[in-house]
Amino acid sequence: MKCPFLEEVVVRYCKAYPVRKLIPCSSEESVCLSDEHLNCDTYQEVAMVAKKIEEAIEVPEIEVSAPETPEYPPLEGKPAYFPHYWSKLCKVLNCPACPYRAQCFAAESKWLNEPVLVRGFSLLRGLYFSKWHTWVNLRKDGTVMVGLDDFAQKLLGGITSVGLPEKGEKIEAAGSAWKVGVDSTEVELFSPMDGEVVDVNEGLSEKPSLLNENPYRKGWVYTLKPTDLEKSIGILVNGEDAIDWLEAEADRLYASAEKDLGVTIADGGELIDALSKKAGGKEWKKLIKEFLVP
Repeated sequence: MKCPFLEEVVVRYCKAYPVRKLIPCSSEESVCLSDEHLNCDTYQEVAMVAKKIEEAIEVPEIEVSAPETPEYPPLEGKPAYFPHYWSKLCKVLNCPACPYRAQCFAAESKWLNEPVLVRGFSLLRGLYFSKWHTWVNLRKDGTVMVGLDDFAQKLLGGITSVGLPEKGEKIEAAGSAWKVGVDSTEVELFSPMDGEVVDVNEGLSEKPSLLNENPYRKGWVYTLKPTDLEKSIGILVNGEDAIDWLEAEADRLYASAEKDLGVTIADGGELIDALSKKAGGKEWKKLIKEFLVP
């Protein structure tokens, strides 16, 4: 018969900790019993030893590449609401064994593909941008997709025709690659990198307005097999750098529009209205040369 004063309790302790550390049984008192255990330095260190970073199994590829991410604050909230940069912070890199793998990559993909509005102009963080306002999307097969950014299509105005490059054509970075017509004026546009054209968007010939309506999706222009992708990417901007660059470009454009067109513009919508009245004119051509020509 047991002593009535004997009390039995469940004891939990962390076997990864250097000394036997007792763990509270309530999830409110301990991260060990909650989703926040991934933030524990001891957990991350031990898990990393068990699965070294260089031995990590390949993770799903995202069609657009994530930018290099600076330092961010510690993760807060439930795993289902991971911020986009969580995959950059993870020290374990054992994705196949991680219960939050799907949420992590869904959050990253959403962040890459969600449009960001900058001073009236939109961009996608996962794309790379040339200083003459063409974008590049890195593809899994080693080719890149090229198009015109929102800034350029707003500056050009209503596009009425498109002259596409030929398949197999060799194109040089900053070289003339294709043309668009705005009313009776033809405008040359320039390639963001060297390479060979492997495909073109024939739909633009039938509906040039796709460049205005959907510049980052249906309005893509051609795909290119780059001559030297690593070198070419180095002169483009993306992610937070692209946002800063576009903000500076918007400031520069609004200042030029006020000076050359005599109008004060608050956002991209007003810009379209102002430029539509000047399309083909001397001031409009000056802006095209200033922003869309390398």
